[in-house]
Amino acid sequence: MKFIQISDLHLTQPGEKLWGLDPLERFDRCIEDIVRHHSDARFCVLTGDLGETGTKEAYEALQDRLRRLPFKSFVMVGNHDDRENFKSVFGTAHCDESGFVQSACAIEGRHFLFLDTLKGGATSAGSYCETRRAWLKGRLREAEDQPVFLFMHHPPFDIGHDLMDLIKLEDAEGFHQLISAHNVRHLFFGHAHRPVSGVWRGIPF
Repeated sequence: MKFIQISDLHLTQPGEKLWGLDPLERFDRCIEDIVRHHSDARFCVLTGDLGETGTKEAYEALQDRLRRLPFKSFVMVGNHDDRENFKSVFGTAHCDESGFVQSACAIEGRHFLFLDTLKGGATSAGSYCETRRAWLKGRLREAEDQPVFLFMHHPPFDIGHDLMDLIKLEDAEGFHQLISAHNVRHLFFGHAHRPVSGVWRGIPF
């Protein structure tokens, strides 16, 4: 099964540059490439930091561009995002019953879970509270022994980068205990602004 992962867009106001680059212009090129070369994908997932400062204008620009894709998109939030501004534009289609931006889908016996690790406040670290964990436990029970693929913004372990390792997901041990008894085949995350891969306690990432 083919799907697309995009992360850390850090979209700004239309025409506004970030570090000398135009995030919206770069995302437009990304969308064009996907449409031209990857229209056979089943879905696209955006693993957080959608906007640089979480403005409604950035989310509106994102929503407009995602309409160009020929398949469904699953949208998640990261530490640069504003959950309430996001929901004011995208509604609750990507949210659980508690208002967190996390959702799930099952395709051909595979379960794809999209988690909300936004902590909020002044920190850039991630958090996964008891309310969110209860939702995840429910989805893992539903999957039974079928393959599960987890998507999140913050990695729950050190990646070997001094700065990023300070702002990973908090309570990684508790998170691992939650998922360890289930058939988690792969873990996808963003946040790191660099491609990283490997195996964490038996789970490829």
